[in-house]
Amino acid sequence: MDGRGLMTCICLGAKGVQMGTAFVTCTESGANRLHKEAILNADEDQTILTRSFSGKWARAIKNKFVIDMQEYETLLPDFPIQNTLTKDIRKSSALQNNQDFMSLWSGQSPRLARSQTVESLMKSIIAEATKIKLDI
Repeated sequence: MDGRGLMTCICLGAKGVQMGTAFVTCTESGANRLHKEAILNADEDQTILTRSFSGKWARAIKNKFVIDMQEYETLLPDFPIQNTLTKDIRKSSALQNNQDFMSLWSGQSPRLARSQTVESLMKSIIAEATKIKLDI
C-alpha cells in the first residue's frame, strides 16, 4: 500500500509484492464506486478471509452476505461454481447501490488506501521506498 510496506517485504526476503487494493481505489480503476468507498471507509478489523462469493479464499470487507455465509464456508462449492452461483446477487446488489451482497475485496490494510491517481500512488511509493533504502 505504501513505500514502507514495500520495503518491509523486501527486507523480509520478498522478491515481489501484491498491491491490488492500493490500485482499486485509484481514480483510473474501473471498480464500482461502492467498492471504492467501502475500502476507503474500512478499518483492518472489518476484513475477513472468505470463500462465500467466489469459492476461493480471499480477503474481503465484511458485509451481510459474508457474515451470513461464514458458518457454511466449508460446504460451499469451489471456484468457479460458487462464483457463478453468486454472480446475479453480486450484480443486482451493485445495481441497487447495496453493499450487503457485493464482493468487496480488500487487502489487510484498507486504512492505507487513498483516492488518488495511479501516477500519484506510484510516485509516492517510489519516493518513500527510496528514502527508506537510503536511510538503511
